[in-house]
Amino acid sequence: MTLHAGETARRGRLLRSLLLAGCALSLGAALPASAAAKRAAVVKAPPQLAPPDVAPQIVATQSRPPAPMGVFGADMPAKGKLVLAIAPIWANLSGQRIGAQGVSSEFIVSTIPWWVDPTKKLRLVPQNIAVASQTGVVSYGLSDDLSVVVTASIVEKRLEALTFKGQSGVTPLGRSYPGTFGLADFTTSAIYRIYQDPVHRVQVNLGFAYPFSYNAARFDLLQPDGTISNLRAFYGMQPGSGTFDILPGIVYAGNAGQWSWGLSYRARLPLAKNPENWRFGDLHEFNGWAGYTLIPGVTTTFRVSGVTQGQISGFDPQILGRAVPTNPAFYGGQRVELFGGGVVSGKFIGLDAASIAFEAGLPVYQNLNGPQIAKNWQAGFSLRLKI
Repeated sequence: MTLHAGETARRGRLLRSLLLAGCALSLGAALPASAAAKRAAVVKAPPQLAPPDVAPQIVATQSRPPAPMGVFGADMPAKGKLVLAIAPIWANLSGQRIGAQGVSSEFIVSTIPWWVDPTKKLRLVPQNIAVASQTGVVSYGLSDDLSVVVTASIVEKRLEALTFKGQSGVTPLGRSYPGTFGLADFTTSAIYRIYQDPVHRVQVNLGFAYPFSYNAARFDLLQPDGTISNLRAFYGMQPGSGTFDILPGIVYAGNAGQWSWGLSYRARLPLAKNPENWRFGDLHEFNGWAGYTLIPGVTTTFRVSGVTQGQISGFDPQILGRAVPTNPAFYGGQRVELFGGGVVSGKFIGLDAASIAFEAGLPVYQNLNGPQIAKNWQAGFSLRLKI
């Protein structure tokens, strides 16, 4: 019995030793596995970067909506880019005004004296003038803030004139339909951006018109005695003025989202009379506009234009007939017009570098140095190609 009990005790001690050894082995295996797991977690975890002291400034570059067709100096080509454009424009004038009041042809020939000899009355009154011009434009971006523009224009003017019979009275004799054609303008201009942020920009421009235009055109007119005379065309019927003019201007424009807007001013200031001894009065043009981009590449525009111009200074001794437009004092005045239009990108037909702008408008106020023929409407479009 004693030997059996001792054997049992030894077996118990051996079993406990085996159990303790197994626990030790299990614990030893668990500890390296836990450390390996921690190391793996450290390797797999993304690196934690310290937050920067100053966040980088991000400037969004947006394509600015185009200005209306009739505004000069708002759109500039990018640096090193060339823009070519052609712009046909049509206009029509009819009806006579003295100030803001319309008057009849019969009233004019019975009451308005001839400025050369006030004892005699006028005998010829313009009834309608149709104007068609074609302008070529080349623009180039010298830098991000400076561009140059060169323009050249030709113009055709068609006149319908009513001649009254004899030295006095209101009996119509007949009508004449003369016309003129020639170089109207040649200008060079520079546009410089003086301020810009993501919404607003301000640009100034300065240009010169050169005395290359034709101002000695002639046409045939029916005279009060029934004869036809070949005369130098009236001042307003000449293709150009033949003077050297300075063209200063400034533009403010802004845009936010789909909306765009702006204000502009540009003047045309003749510096001296032409060789025929006359020049047009100083002209000042003001514009305000708003635009809305319907979809990228299609912008609609609305523009208000106000123009004021002085009378002609001097006179051409070959423009002296007894017609309303021979009087230098019957030029200039004030006019307010409303224009609607738009600009469409050529990307819709696969021509990303091309665009077409169009605009048409009517006068809503005219106060003219007159009697003077009044403006009825104006319309035009411009085809542009970026190179």
